[in-house]
Amino acid sequence: MSESDYRPSARWLAACFLLIILMACSEKEPGSSIAVGPSALQTDDGTAPIVLSILPVESAGAMYEKFLPLRYYLEKILKRKVTIHVARDYDSAIKEIGEGSVHLACLDPAVYCEIRARYGRGIVPLARPAGEEGGSRSVFVVKSSSGIERLVDLKKKRVALGSEHSSFSYLMPMAMLNDVDIGIKEFASVSYLQQEDRVALSVLIGTHDAGAISEAVALKYLQDGLKIIKTSETIPEYVLCASPLLPAPMRQRLLDGLLSPAAKEGSHSTTAGTFGRTADRDFDMMRVMIRNITGRDYVEYGPKTVRVAVLPLYSAITIYDRYDPLMRYLSRETGYEFKLLIPKDFDDFYTIVKSGKADFSYQNPYSYVILSRETDLIPLATTIGEDRLPETEAGSGEFFRGVIITRAGSSIRTIQDLKDRRVLITSALSAGGFLSQKIFLAGHGIDVDRDLRMIDAKKQERVILGVYQGEADAGFVRESALVVWKDVVDMKKIRVLAVTTPLPNWPFAAVRHGNKPLEAKVADLLIHLKDSEILDAARIRGFRMAREADYEQLRKY
Repeated sequence: MSESDYRPSARWLAACFLLIILMACSEKEPGSSIAVGPSALQTDDGTAPIVLSILPVESAGAMYEKFLPLRYYLEKILKRKVTIHVARDYDSAIKEIGEGSVHLACLDPAVYCEIRARYGRGIVPLARPAGEEGGSRSVFVVKSSSGIERLVDLKKKRVALGSEHSSFSYLMPMAMLNDVDIGIKEFASVSYLQQEDRVALSVLIGTHDAGAISEAVALKYLQDGLKIIKTSETIPEYVLCASPLLPAPMRQRLLDGLLSPAAKEGSHSTTAGTFGRTADRDFDMMRVMIRNITGRDYVEYGPKTVRVAVLPLYSAITIYDRYDPLMRYLSRETGYEFKLLIPKDFDDFYTIVKSGKADFSYQNPYSYVILSRETDLIPLATTIGEDRLPETEAGSGEFFRGVIITRAGSSIRTIQDLKDRRVLITSALSAGGFLSQKIFLAGHGIDVDRDLRMIDAKKQERVILGVYQGEADAGFVRESALVVWKDVVDMKKIRVLAVTTPLPNWPFAAVRHGNKPLEAKVADLLIHLKDSEILDAARIRGFRMAREADYEQLRKY
């Protein structure tokens, strides 16, 4: 775009001017922000109004306008005056709802998890926006003319984030960066601008090269020259919570009103249309991300909680979306509360299983074999059809396989050309990202330990990125990883050198054996599972009874 073609709007220029003023104010008074304070006035009947707290994602005026329809509907339900209070900053919002200074709050999912951990079960989640419009995504944005196309291009760049408490301007962006193995220390600089409008405008005026904000805010600035280069998975835009200040009867009245048939038919106008019921466990996915990124463990475990550790082949959100429906099914049928335990990486998974922190585990067959040597793992069921690709649909679906990849144009043209080359592997504990290739190459006279210079990348995506960026000559990954990560790199620059040895599929195993009836019940439920929604979410066809004989060949390695 030439200078003559670029004509910023008056709104954009005014917003940039406001940004400069706000950032200058922030330097003079850290943490300062515009806010609409909670009203202390009495209503006509002498009662105090219900105070609804809103996080300062955007300017106070924008947030007030956005939630005004919800305020009117809450007043209709509660028959009480409702006052909108836009918190001064995230820390203030957390303290106000946690200590009962406000009655209700529309909270970012990560902020809800933090408040619940800090202040306990007095903070009650009531409802969240339902339908497609009730969710939101985090995005990385750059200036259209920047030449930056992918996350991997952000190294050594200046990056702007919002608040470290935020799902959309911190937690989700950090998860996206973690997925492509980019750490925050690899940027030239990182600034926390608190409000997402400030982040967008800072990128537009060139103060920062890239920023992370919610998709809804990003869309406002696309016409002004902002460009989205990466989008996260969808999570709830917010959750409506009650503090201890709101009496239980009023909570129920509010919940009944939001979930009423009239509300579902669209008889009212809110920020996201209709609402759906929510519960605390709906936010365990966010807690997993918080743990893996910050080290803070906010997951709540009750006396009947059953922990299921899953080998982290993909991102935490992807794993949660796939397997949480299965956990809820097992919960309904057994009377226990099954919860996913999603480790940071392969090593973390092994530590969790070996330390007995999980009751059940779900892993690749090679990991199962290795762990069974050190722990008393018992396979209960084996996956059928896990992650099969269209071109491999022939057969029973009881196997999966790996691939060997190189960069397109590489001088490596045959298997023999791999000798003495640098090769990225997913992990020495990976089935599809190491063992499948090891067995395959052994059949061609190549000993991977002797003939290759292997580099443990620890993640499937790190292997793909490393080959793409020329950090290694070749890489070992699971076949399906090329489909899952096709949007991370330009797959036209990746060539599949070989498809390797099929391996038996993933076993679901019992780790601790204090409850034999529960183990038998879980095995039976998995083997007879026919619910298409649960199976489709997990991307499998089902389970069959596990057989120790399936793993005899793998025990040789």
